[in-house]
Amino acid sequence: MKIGFVGAGRIGSTSAFTCLQHLDVDEIAIVDILEDLAVGEAMDLSHAAAAFDRYPTIRGGADYSLLKGSEIIVVSAGLARKPGMTRLDLATKNAGIMKEIAKNIMNHSPESKILVVTNPMDVMNYIMWKESGKPRNEVFGMGNILDSSRLKERLFAHGARNIRKAYMIGEHGDSMFPAKSLADFDNEVDWKKVEEEARFIAAEVIKRKGATIYGPAVCIFRMVKAVVNDTKEEIPTSVILDGEYGISDVAVGVPAIIGRNGVEKIVEYDLPEEELEGLRNSARILRDRLKELGY
Repeated sequence: MKIGFVGAGRIGSTSAFTCLQHLDVDEIAIVDILEDLAVGEAMDLSHAAAAFDRYPTIRGGADYSLLKGSEIIVVSAGLARKPGMTRLDLATKNAGIMKEIAKNIMNHSPESKILVVTNPMDVMNYIMWKESGKPRNEVFGMGNILDSSRLKERLFAHGARNIRKAYMIGEHGDSMFPAKSLADFDNEVDWKKVEEEARFIAAEVIKRKGATIYGPAVCIFRMVKAVVNDTKEEIPTSVILDGEYGISDVAVGVPAIIGRNGVEKIVEYDLPEEELEGLRNSARILRDRLKELGY
């Protein structure tokens, strides 16, 4: 089993470490424009593996040929939003990065599934799909599983117990919302308070420590695991819709079965009209952003 990572920053390196800890990997490849960083992270991970008495091949560098043969490639490379930078500024710069990454992946490892993490994630996921030309089941985005993890944490904090299902769906951003109709847990909660806290809790983490790292890393691991171990787990995932939920030609977060083939099935629940409108609203927002970028 080989896993590839494009981006050796905090998200990419921590995700690689989490996968190394919990999956029986034969090989890990880390690619970054900063070659020394990618090489250094690969060396450090190799030493960590040896501490477990495991010796997978772990290589890093700037050459995309390192990714050849990866079952799945995690893309977290891109710029973070800086002071004075607008949302469109960030999207424009990262769109250019996604185009280049898509071209390089298709040149060196066209058979790989691609998990997009770079923000704005749903927009970058769509661009990766368009620019790679891959089937829509092979390109998907990590966002809603993280939002749902934050929702579960807030539900528990407000008294929910035995949380069997709790999904945030829609955009990985301000228009996301909890699918209350699908929620399954014990006890009653103040949904208004839970929803508000879950939507903005990431901003609180960023304000205090500069970035969210551990939550994304574990969620990336769970999605990678679903693919490489073919678990066929139902996960809220950014996917390219083609008529599901009455929405087409946009990437937005909905429940999906993830397995060896990537998105094996988009799960269409019979959502109430209020939640369907929430999905449509996210889709409209995301389409507008894509139009700004020429898509």
